Amino acid sequence: MAKKKNDYFKLMEEQVSYCVKAAELLEEIIENFSLDTINDYRAKMHEIERAGDDIHHDIVTKLTSEFITPIDQEDILRLVQLIDNITDALDEVVQDFYMYHVTKVTPDAVQLSKIVKKCVTAFGSVVSEMKNFKKPEGLKNHIQTVNLTESEADFVYTEAMHQLFASDADYRSLITNRVIYMSLEACCDMCEDAADVVEQVIIKNT
Repeated sequence: MAKKKNDYFKLMEEQVSYCVKAAELLEEIIENFSLDTINDYRAKMHEIERAGDDIHHDIVTKLTSEFITPIDQEDILRLVQLIDNITDALDEVVQDFYMYHVTKVTPDAVQLSKIVKKCVTAFGSVVSEMKNFKKPEGLKNHIQTVNLTESEADFVYTEAMHQLFASDADYRSLITNRVIYMSLEACCDMCEDAADVVEQVIIKNT
């Protein structure tokens, strides 16, 4: 009896779903920020990160015994690592809130969290569409959405930093808000980098 092949597109789609869940939770945390609930939220975020990590390891394990894959093994390995990095980065934003003992979030942080969710969701659509890589128009549209959303994040991040350092905020606020803004913007950068890799895979396989 022939060995059943693993559906790596489906596995990556499952993995990226945890990125999206993490981005949705991050927006909720920042919109409803409270010192009283940050530890509970940290635990919830870590559960999502750990579940995504489990799928990452499962995919890598399956690849070690697979000889034929729909795209090159090295491309799958690279993509699942990038997906894992995004989930880790979202988790790290919440850790930053805890480590720097943030007591109050700014409207700019709220706005950036919404853009992060939009960017991660768009990247989730990229991964979900990868199974149709031989007809890449839909994929290219989703990749463009990721790129445009990352540019939006760059603009908001730049303006937020400008306003922060033009204000009379105390030194502690400068440090903590700078870290939060940088961490949020980095999530969008990672989505764009991962989408660029998908685009390279399309070119390579069509």
